Amino acid sequence: MTTRNQQAYSGATRSVADRFNRTKVGKAARKSGYVTPETATMWAAYAVTVLCNLLFEAARLGGTTSGEVANLVYVWFMPAGYVFAIWGLIYVALAVWLVSYTRSAPARPPRFGTVSTLFVASCALNVAWLAVFHFLQVFVGLFIIAALWVVMATLYMNVRRTMKTAAGRVPISIYTAWVTVAVVANLTTAITWALDGGIPVLNELSLLLLVAGVLVVGYVMYKRFDDLAFPLVILWACIGVGVHAAEASALVAFVVFLMCAFGAVITFVPLGRLRAAAAHARQA
Repeated sequence: MTTRNQQAYSGATRSVADRFNRTKVGKAARKSGYVTPETATMWAAYAVTVLCNLLFEAARLGGTTSGEVANLVYVWFMPAGYVFAIWGLIYVALAVWLVSYTRSAPARPPRFGTVSTLFVASCALNVAWLAVFHFLQVFVGLFIIAALWVVMATLYMNVRRTMKTAAGRVPISIYTAWVTVAVVANLTTAITWALDGGIPVLNELSLLLLVAGVLVVGYVMYKRFDDLAFPLVILWACIGVGVHAAEASALVAFVVFLMCAFGAVITFVPLGRLRAAAAHARQA
């Protein structure tokens, strides 16, 4: 199924790019140097991805939505429904990122580079995951979204090295952080399905361990790359996990919220500078 979806996706992407290139706007854009085969393909891939997401969710292709599939069995590590509104932010941010990347096209050789190849691959995997998930192929979807995470992590590192502006870095940070959470959520979904609801007590303990692990990832990304967007997305998701957990256990949800608060303080509050300021005040 994945191969057929990716082949159809690639054909649709080329078709969109070809039609645009034949228009007056497309011809004028090519003369300006901004629209090259690389950037045209990236925009077409983005457009197809957004369209497929709208069709699968709004038109209920496969007879369901992603949220309904996720709720077929209670999964502890799963953000509350409102958290998934971040997809809107991701797609708007990616449009901003594409504008930034397109504006630098005249300074690049007119050929596909690592960043563009990874971006188009991420779009193909996004659509492939959506398709198999809607058709209840949760275990296949786990491998696809793991592949998407690898692609996004590689894209993240390339963007951090080659793009220096906020418009060039923040959108990819947001997307990569969310895919990180999505991989964990898909893994727990697959395990819960395999165990027909999971194992009491172990479900709760694994939730707390996973929340702690994800928060640590956000902390490391902030300290290592000075990336504020990444841990903010992680925090947004983990708070949503706590809201979702409250449906099953108020105590577990309370612990998740405490962990989120602790993670936020450790990550964002400059404790070292505060201690130094307090010591200086005492000496004065």
